[in-house]
Amino acid sequence: MPVMLGASGGNISGTNAPYFDGTQVCAQIDPELFFPDNPAETPVKLRVVKPICNSCDFQVPCLEYAVANPELLGIWAGTTEKDRRELRRRTKRRIA
Repeated sequence: MPVMLGASGGNISGTNAPYFDGTQVCAQIDPELFFPDNPAETPVKLRVVKPICNSCDFQVPCLEYAVANPELLGIWAGTTEKDRRELRRRTKRRIA
């Protein structure tokens, strides 16, 4: 069974978890970039991480996973927790 790794390099699970094989750039750089310790760090870290995510072939499944799992913290697919909350809100409005 393949290991599913998130941006932190840690295992993720769930039926909708994408397959991270460790070759994604996020798995090869400091995971602390993706998980700011305090909200004031987020804009700085996002400026570093966003270009990496935007150039990744895996950005779409990563974003889909992060949006589908609101408990996820940190930066996923170049989005913050706040960005993903807004995406979920907009999606709910379209469906309603």
